[in-house]
This record gives sequence, structure tokens and C-alpha cells, in this order.
Amino acid sequence: MSDTRTATEIAAANRELARKFLIGELGFELFADDVVLEFPYGPSLGMPDRFEGKEVAVTYLTQMLSQLQDLQMRDVVSHSVDADPNTVINEYEGDAVTKSGKAYTQIYMNKMRFRDGKLVLFRELWDPMRVAASTDGAYEGNVTA
Repeated sequence: MSDTRTATEIAAANRELARKFLIGELGFELFADDVVLEFPYGPSLGMPDRFEGKEVAVTYLTQMLSQLQDLQMRDVVSHSVDADPNTVINEYEGDAVTKSGKAYTQIYMNKMRFRDGKLVLFRELWDPMRVAASTDGAYEGNVTA
């Protein structure tokens, strides 16, 4: 059965999926089997910049979240892309505590692309210096791409 929603309705639904994922109301069930995570600034911390497939993505994010305890995203603002209702651009901030007890605060921007209500691309930009400072450069648990 084909999707009969308008582009505006699809864009609104995808913005809501993005928001719910970022604030923790939706989990890894949102990921398509072929999801791709991209962190262009990751290599500056010695981590890969790309993770392909749901299993690898979930493993990476689980390991990352174990280092940033109680990570909470806030002030999420989502924008649709007129030319592609399946693409959402998000701006948000996050706060957590690292394993060593240091505060971690970050400003994020990302691009999320959806296909049939599932996330297929998550490209996130953040300041690697904030990660390094809050973890004393001991960021651990990165899986290989």
C-alpha cells in the first residue's frame, strides 16, 4: 500500500519522530536495519566517523551512552527540508555526567533521514573538544566501523 500522506504531513511526522528519539521517548526500534550513523568530527577523538547497520549502530551508541550518564537532550528545534520531507535538521543541547563525575554539556546539530518511518541516516555534529575536556581525553568504548 502506498503512502497517501502529503509531503507536509510526512515532514511533520518525521519531525515528531526526530524529536521523540532525541529526547528519549523512542529508542533503537526507530532504526532501519541499514541505518548509518555519521560523526564527521569523531576521528579527532580517535573514533570512526561512520557506523553502518543497526547492530553496529546500537553497539556504538550503547557504549557511548555508558560513558555519558543520564544524557538528556533539551531545547530541541527541528526543521523540515522543503525539497525532501524525509529529511529533518535538528538543533539541540545535551547535558550528562561522565564516568569520572565531570559535567558534560554539548551543542549539537544533526541531519536525520527517514524512510517509511524508520531512521536511515543520523549525521551529528558536535564539538570534540567538549568531549575530550569532560573525559580527560579518555573516551572509551568505540566500536570499529
